[in-house]
Amino acid sequence: MNKSKTGRAALSLLAAAAVALPSAAAPLQTVGTAAEQVTTVSNPIIWADVPDDDVIRVGDTYYMVSTTMFFSPGAPIMKSKDLVNWEICSYVYDTLANGDVQNLTNGKHDYSHGQWAASLRYHDGMYYVFFGSYGTNKSYIFKTDDIENGEWTRSEINGMYHDASILFDDDGRNYLVYGGGEIRIKELNSEMTGFRQGGVDKTLFKTNIQGYVAGEGSHIQKIGDYYYIFIIAWPSNTGRVEICSRSKELLGNYESKYVLDSGLGSYGSGVAQGGIVDTPDGKWYGLLFQDHGSVGRIPVLVPVTWQDGWPMMGVNGKAPLKLELPCTGKGTDLAGDDYFDYSTNDLAPEWQWNHNPDNSAWSVTEREGWLRLKNKTIASHLLNARNTLTMRTEGPACSSCIKLDASNMKAGDYAGLSAFQLMYGCIGVRVDDSGAKKIYMSVNGGNDIGNSSNKIVAEENMNGDEVYLKVDFKFANVNSDGSASNNIDKANFYYSYDGQNWTKLGQELSMSYDLKLFTGYRSGIYSYPTKTTGGYADIDFFEYERQSWNGCDGSKVLSGRPVVIEPDENGYYFHNTFESGTDTWTGRGSAKVSADGNTAYEGSSSLYCSGREDNWNGAVRSLSSKVFRAGGEYSFSTIVKYDEGPDTQKFYLTLQYEDGTDEVKYDKIAIVDSVPKGEWVQLSNTGYRIPENATNMQMYVETAEDNYSFWVDEAVGAVAGTVIDGPKAEKYIKGDLNGDGVVDSFDLCRMRKAAVEGSAERFGAADINGDRTIDGTDLELLSKFLTGNIKSFE
Repeated sequence: MNKSKTGRAALSLLAAAAVALPSAAAPLQTVGTAAEQVTTVSNPIIWADVPDDDVIRVGDTYYMVSTTMFFSPGAPIMKSKDLVNWEICSYVYDTLANGDVQNLTNGKHDYSHGQWAASLRYHDGMYYVFFGSYGTNKSYIFKTDDIENGEWTRSEINGMYHDASILFDDDGRNYLVYGGGEIRIKELNSEMTGFRQGGVDKTLFKTNIQGYVAGEGSHIQKIGDYYYIFIIAWPSNTGRVEICSRSKELLGNYESKYVLDSGLGSYGSGVAQGGIVDTPDGKWYGLLFQDHGSVGRIPVLVPVTWQDGWPMMGVNGKAPLKLELPCTGKGTDLAGDDYFDYSTNDLAPEWQWNHNPDNSAWSVTEREGWLRLKNKTIASHLLNARNTLTMRTEGPACSSCIKLDASNMKAGDYAGLSAFQLMYGCIGVRVDDSGAKKIYMSVNGGNDIGNSSNKIVAEENMNGDEVYLKVDFKFANVNSDGSASNNIDKANFYYSYDGQNWTKLGQELSMSYDLKLFTGYRSGIYSYPTKTTGGYADIDFFEYERQSWNGCDGSKVLSGRPVVIEPDENGYYFHNTFESGTDTWTGRGSAKVSADGNTAYEGSSSLYCSGREDNWNGAVRSLSSKVFRAGGEYSFSTIVKYDEGPDTQKFYLTLQYEDGTDEVKYDKIAIVDSVPKGEWVQLSNTGYRIPENATNMQMYVETAEDNYSFWVDEAVGAVAGTVIDGPKAEKYIKGDLNGDGVVDSFDLCRMRKAAVEGSAERFGAADINGDRTIDGTDLELLSKFLTGNIKSFE
């Protein structure tokens, strides 16, 4: 089915899914003032793969860096005002290195390597990030004075400094603390470009911990009189724990203490690895993470209380399932819809490529509104295919969907949507040697990177060239206390020809977090050739929904990218009734608007437009380009009334827009020549075509003359051809004052009276010359018409 863009957002992934996504048992409860609401939020604070977090606060804004391994761009920077609602604001780098390992070429890869645990610090107006990479066997120092929008300068250091942390000491000297089992310190130079020649280079302490993890993930902070070093450890016969070591001398003796030994509710995996941060009002929190099955390593926020100078984490020694924090309650979405409506070849920051992309092999501009993946590098399976575009999944459950146009795929080409990790699952289209297209579901036939293979579990003949593909991810249930169940970690795969009726294909995938990739499962859009290059796949959109968690349902548009909004059952894109406010309408020029409960055409309220100093001062609302496209045809309507001034007024419904020239343009959507005073009259056009190249569109109500106040009600923008009921202006026959359909001597009698009084019941019929007054001129014209001296009133 060739479904139009204006119809595609009608896909209801949750409603159509074979596996429904229920509401999680983690409701938000908010109390307090609008200025500082206290909201009950649930841990994990982010239910997605955001490991190795390091958080700082600069003024009233928190910034966090995380690990993204082999994905590109890398080292995401996230920001928040409240430690709950996080968004990606930048990446530290686009390309870390440009070898076969990073480019996924010549049989090499960077899986489980790439960018590892980073340290983020702010000092004297500059932001610094340090991390190492086992893929390059180098470490890196990046710095910028604008963490959200600035360019990062980069310095390279030979050698991998494991899980390192930067310290800017009070005496102006700079250090790096790093290591596993043996925690070492090395002095950095004053320029922060490398190590200081002859500087400090020594072991601070050995953990002497026997177990799975001997102590790593250092976060060093100077707080008060102490240097604190936080590490994660996994001793024998216990779970992962957070340990803090402290000393009053940087190079002195350190004493250590467990500051958190806890799972999260019924989920026993230990919460650990991370530092602490203070709030503007003096509270302290630790931002750690927990391994949580196939979704990945997920951030957990724990309160910190100071006891004898020790930063003890949790509530009664346990990571809490719920916290009360002053926040908006929106939570964090790290995935969302994308309709690929880009004007330049850029992507929203929630997207990352698997390894470095070949930037000549993808585009969001060659076909407007589509992602094009060109098959330029031969591959045998998903894990060695270049230009797979990925986005995080989120718990407790989520669903991803794409629409694929396979018309330009060649024999041996594969394209579709994946549950991306080592043990991947794919739902896609392949082309066999005869050119026939097959819809298939596949899994990895191997258990390592080197022996991976695309094992087709099931396939069916494809009808036509377009198909909808969907993956449902189920990670966990949520118990009544808000804690997660043990892992479910299942994915199921579907296809559809109309986006509403879905067919399950192949097997349910048992997802597992594998250290050979070291990342949580992602949604992955892929296209690769196995025989010859030159084909390509086009993706119309990516749609995403998630089970509600901390106020997030995941159904957002990425980074302000436009979404196609669907009309309702009446064909309406918007329907403003002003029952509870001004519905985004504002005053134009000097005009002011307000909701008025004293009069209405329908309901109990309308929009009152007052304070007008000129005829163009009126009531205005913006028209979103997400809905109303340049060159498109639509139906518009609104209803107006006034009760002061002349007996009739000429009203306009006008479009103001720009078209790339220096001049603002205006176009009349609808005109009513004579709106009688005190009567509601409709301004409407069921087939108005927006001018080509129109941008920054505003629709407003104005009058041809005068500046009297008026009311607006029932404003509608709808699908072209939609007839919207409303009171029509009476069609007057000039000179027909008694309304019997003919102009004769009976009308002349009424006109004599009207000319004397200056008014008439049927004002539009009596105002023959259209000057908005009734006087002797109108009487004279009617007399000449009846005596045959003039043939018409034109």
